[in-house]
Amino acid sequence: MNLLQMSFSGAAFITAVVIIRAVAINKLPKKTFLVLWELVILRLLIPFSIPSMFSVYTLVTHSISSTTLPEAGTDYNIPTMQVLFVTTQGAEQPPENILSSVSMWFIVWCAGIILIALFFVISYLRCLIEFRTALPVHNHYVEKWLAERPLKRPILVKQSDRISAPLTYGIFRPVILVPKKMDWKNEKQLQYVLSHEYVHIYRYDTVTKLIATLALCIHWFNPFVWVMYILFNRDIELACDESVIRQFGEKSKSAYSLMLINMEATKSGLLPFCNSFSKNAIEERITAIMKTKKTTIFSLVLACLIVVGVATAFATSAQANNNPIFEEQEYKPIHASENASDYDTAAELPGGNIDYGIYEEYGLIYDKNSKCYTYKGNVVRFFNDPVGGASFTNFFTGTVDIEAERDTNDKLIGIRECTKEVYDRHTEKYENSGLKSMPAGTSTENGDMIRNHESYSMESGDKTENMNTLQDYESYGIVYHPKDGYWYYNDQIIGIFIDTKKPIIYFNNSGSIYLSIAENSENGVMEIKEISEAEAQKLLRDNNSGNSASFTVETLK
Repeated sequence: MNLLQMSFSGAAFITAVVIIRAVAINKLPKKTFLVLWELVILRLLIPFSIPSMFSVYTLVTHSISSTTLPEAGTDYNIPTMQVLFVTTQGAEQPPENILSSVSMWFIVWCAGIILIALFFVISYLRCLIEFRTALPVHNHYVEKWLAERPLKRPILVKQSDRISAPLTYGIFRPVILVPKKMDWKNEKQLQYVLSHEYVHIYRYDTVTKLIATLALCIHWFNPFVWVMYILFNRDIELACDESVIRQFGEKSKSAYSLMLINMEATKSGLLPFCNSFSKNAIEERITAIMKTKKTTIFSLVLACLIVVGVATAFATSAQANNNPIFEEQEYKPIHASENASDYDTAAELPGGNIDYGIYEEYGLIYDKNSKCYTYKGNVVRFFNDPVGGASFTNFFTGTVDIEAERDTNDKLIGIRECTKEVYDRHTEKYENSGLKSMPAGTSTENGDMIRNHESYSMESGDKTENMNTLQDYESYGIVYHPKDGYWYYNDQIIGIFIDTKKPIIYFNNSGSIYLSIAENSENGVMEIKEISEAEAQKLLRDNNSGNSASFTVETLK
């Protein structure tokens, strides 16, 4: 998954948790929401997901498929144009500038990460400077309380006149910092404060807040993540409050709530290394405290079901489509010897056995209605991935030229628009075919528009494909020479051959003669005749209008 997909998936997950929180914040154990937020954070940070048939994305995908895709067995009756390209060049090498150029989006994203991270780091460093002025607490009750709660990590209790509410900071040597003006004789209040902060330390809340801060820095552009961060911090405090109330019993609710009010909380909770005893949402905390109920088996089971259900629905990805249309049609390889009728009930994708599905998450989408690949809403004219062995062209309706983007280890990391120089270099072999001079939307002489076309490219490297392309026309004097892999007519290499009836179009850059076959209007006999390049281009335009689809098979020697 790329960053935007992770962020979008996280936003959907956050929305679900926010809705559940609004409905059941005072009905379920507060730990439930901490678990949900932690799963959200994992979804935002882990760049992969587990496919599940119970995922909400599977449901959405199936809903879209059922309304947009025809049922299996549907007779499409779409006339097709099979275009066969034969080139003599070797396999294309990866472009010299295979390393990706830095996009403006990447620069803005990195700048945002740096600014957000600096905010947190500077805020924490400023607090550390103030915290260093804190003095150890020498109090009999505090020393006794610490002795009764031994941890592998030594806990220090300090006091400071620069804070108004207790807080905890530090991971390996945690410090409970309390206001200097606290009433040290009020042992009940001390007990509540220290117990609350001890829960933070015991649960490693500082670590989880750090991880949440990391997710916020990475997804700073996503407003849902900011909502998650604020509510996550609030729920950490609510969970601690609940733990203290359960420890001291139902009768402690009023005294504990009164203590919160007296503390006059001012901290916002945005510091990643600190757990503030009080938050701005005092009212929400007091309401939650007063509504705290004894945990029942029913509430525990319900909480577990909600966590498992929401995680399964929103933390997983859509399951691979098992629609028979995809299995039987989309990845069927194209063979040159197939008749045009074979394409009437099939919807092959480009590239033969090449799986173009790996590029879908980066924006290369196959539109079944127009039978074209699109990128950011535009029909693709040229696509190239020399490392993955994938390449296709669509000279008829394509408007955007793209190429695969890979890192220094040849790992696919995205798709980018390629420059005109790259496009020209990779399509140089089509210069003499007349295709590059036919932009999408060009009007033909009869006023029709060339539209709804696609060019398919299957690079096989096998001469047998070329040998079979025109074998049906050998009775008309067309001869195949296995030595060089070319088709000849009257001892000349065929450059273009057009059969408007099947229909089939054959291209070979090395050819010098252009041919067409058609029925003689006088005697009804099929005849081959030599045509000019201009006539060939006119036939090409006339036979690629309407709703036909052109298939480009590129056989590399």
